[in-house]
Amino acid sequence: MAKDYDFRPDADTSVNLDKLLLTQRQRFSLLRWALYGVFCLGGLLLQDAVLCRVDVQGGCMDLVPCLIFMITALQGAEQGSIFALTAAILYDCAGSAPGIYVIPLITAVAVLVAVLRQACLRRGFFSIALCAALSMFVYESAIFGILLFMGQTLPQRWNSAWITAALTMIAVPVVYPVVRAIGKIGGEAWKE
Repeated sequence: MAKDYDFRPDADTSVNLDKLLLTQRQRFSLLRWALYGVFCLGGLLLQDAVLCRVDVQGGCMDLVPCLIFMITALQGAEQGSIFALTAAILYDCAGSAPGIYVIPLITAVAVLVAVLRQACLRRGFFSIALCAALSMFVYESAIFGILLFMGQTLPQRWNSAWITAALTMIAVPVVYPVVRAIGKIGGEAWKE
C-alpha cells in the first residue's frame, strides 16, 4: 500500500525575469546601459544611412565616437570605460570604423577625457560639450596620423580631419538631452 506523501514530482518552474535576483536599482542600471547601447546603434544607423552622404570640404559627421565620448564623460571613468570598450568593439564589428585600431583609440581617449572631466570639471552641458570637442579633435587627429603613417591618405587632407570633428560638434546640443535623460535612469552613479 503506497502512501500519497512518499513521492511527489517537483513543481514545474519557468525561467523568466522574476526569477532573476536583481534589485530595483540593478534593473534600472541594466535598463540605462541597454538604452545607451540602443541609442548608439541608432546613431550608427543614422551615420551610415544619412550622415555619411553629407560631405563638407572632405569631412563628414562622425556621430558614434562622439556619442561614446559623451556617455563616457557623463558616466565617469569607472563605468564609462567598460561602455567605451564594448561600444568601440561593436562599432568596429559593424564595419563603419576605419580600422581595428579604433578599439584601443576610442577606449583610451574616452577614459582619459572622463578622468580629466572628473578631476577638473563639474558635470554639466558645457563640460560634456568641451570634453566631446576635445576628444573628437584628438580622435580625428589620431585617425589622420594613423592613416598617414599607413600611406592611406595625403598630408594635404589634414583639414578634413578637423572639419569632421567640427561637423560632429553640431550634433552635441541635439543628443545631449537624450544622453542626460538616459543617464538619470536608476539614479546617480556617483556623487561629485
